[in-house]
Amino acid sequence: MKILGIETSCDETAIAVLEVSGAMQNPKFRALSNIVASQIAVHRKFGGIVPNLAKREHQKNLVPILITALKTANLIYPITVSIGRPIDTVMNLRLEKIFSHEPELLKHFLKKAPKIVPPKIDAIAVTIGPGLAPALWTGVNLAKALALIWEKPIIPVNHLEGHIYINAIRGQKITFPALALIVSGGHTELVLMKRHGNYKVVGETRDDAAGECFDKVARLLGLGYPGGPAVAALADRIKNYESGIQVRFPRPMMGSTDFDFSFSGLKTAVLYFLRDHKNLSMRTKSAIAKEFQEAVVEVLVAKTIRAAKEYKVKTLILGGGVAANKKLRRDLSAAATSNLPKTKLMLPEISETTDNALMIAAAAFFAGKKKSAGRAHLRADPGARLD
Repeated sequence: MKILGIETSCDETAIAVLEVSGAMQNPKFRALSNIVASQIAVHRKFGGIVPNLAKREHQKNLVPILITALKTANLIYPITVSIGRPIDTVMNLRLEKIFSHEPELLKHFLKKAPKIVPPKIDAIAVTIGPGLAPALWTGVNLAKALALIWEKPIIPVNHLEGHIYINAIRGQKITFPALALIVSGGHTELVLMKRHGNYKVVGETRDDAAGECFDKVARLLGLGYPGGPAVAALADRIKNYESGIQVRFPRPMMGSTDFDFSFSGLKTAVLYFLRDHKNLSMRTKSAIAKEFQEAVVEVLVAKTIRAAKEYKVKTLILGGGVAANKKLRRDLSAAATSNLPKTKLMLPEISETTDNALMIAAAAFFAGKKKSAGRAHLRADPGARLD
């Protein structure tokens, strides 16, 4: 089967086509296309993501990216010779209703989409949440419009499912029970899975997500946006010299008996350190970045390993944008090897840790085959949860 994935939960506009063969127990995946347009340059000058700007960029980019994804997957003829479904008055009115809040997307859609011969896909998978409402709706409404003119089913996907299942497309099999650590700019969660599509959040952040904390500390250090890679790069510089100032930050909730996280106090500790120490050298800033990163990673790894032991999991999964952090990957791998020798650890490719539509298509195959939604009932859910 072939699944078209659409992802617009935040500031990446992404469309992919995933081909799946074989049974659910042992599927084989082939990425036919995976197109992503980043908005980092648009949001950088604001120091973070502006929802309405994200929506504007999605409206502008979705249809061109759709055409590129279909062409890359060899599912479309050249646009000049393709003849798709004619848009009559009734169809036009239905499309205007779907895109009533995305006029620019409607304009691009009407110009290009009707010329496309309905591609040989079996379903359309789309992120419905969690995420930024204005951004989510652009993807949801594109999926509804394509489902209408192509007469294809829609599979709604939770964005966090995608970060879990991107790990499965490289041939690795998830053996249950499994535990997923999802770490991103908006989420820090430990999710227990007893089977595909069955989720229980056993731990989550009580305030800032780990990725959000990276971004805020990066701003405090004058590093700009996005903060995660900038803080990690600055932390690496400390290998070349020693700091003249002793830096030590707390490990929030390290000793709590639950599996929840809290990173707001860690961010505040950095703020107070910077307040009390002026005119810092780059050497000291590097020491701050290193200690901050170590505090975050130490807490994430310790709680994840403890939860994995508690629930006797057979597979440990890492996902989310912060999964690209090399120290987190190294330390989690080392801790799993030492403490969980019989547990399989699944790490995503670094290039696939950022938001993409391939992960949405993969999640649709595993967790969404039985939850196809009608177009009329499909809605964005910015606060969607896994359990």
